[in-house]
Amino acid sequence: MKTLYGKVNIQLYSATIMKVEKYARKGMFTDDRFLPLTAHTLHTDVIIKLKDSNKTLPLSVRDKQLPLHNKQEVDIISANQCIVGYVDVKREEYYYITNNFCKVIGSNIPLFFITWVSGIVAAASTLIFMKNDLRPLLASTLLLATFLLYTAFKLTLNRKIENEIDERLKTFSII
Repeated sequence: MKTLYGKVNIQLYSATIMKVEKYARKGMFTDDRFLPLTAHTLHTDVIIKLKDSNKTLPLSVRDKQLPLHNKQEVDIISANQCIVGYVDVKREEYYYITNNFCKVIGSNIPLFFITWVSGIVAAASTLIFMKNDLRPLLASTLLLATFLLYTAFKLTLNRKIENEIDERLKTFSII
């Protein structure tokens, strides 16, 4: 699969789930998303044993309730050597362990950094060069527009990558 930032290599690896621990951490500010007063953050710690190499991999999943159990047969979905999901071999269903595909494939930094820098420069230049009483309001509006543009870019790119992974998974014989 090709993206703007290069090629994404999607592969399936046969594996067995050796150990699953599910828990929720309680307390304020345990989550780094938009809701800082979250009381519970779901965690799932998984130890996976690859069938081809007998190698064991630890995996820590946050904010996802995954239908995993010990000794479960799965196929690991990897994109650029990073685990993005798994296929339940018995039920022939696949699940993603992340919602941030941009970060996984390495395209998180350039586009989003440019978006934020341009928004901050526009807001700062508005504050410096305008001779109007509404300049703080305009600067705040520019920062809000930057945030909305950043969110739209990220959601669109994540959805595109997820759809392309879905299409790629349809070509494998298991699904």
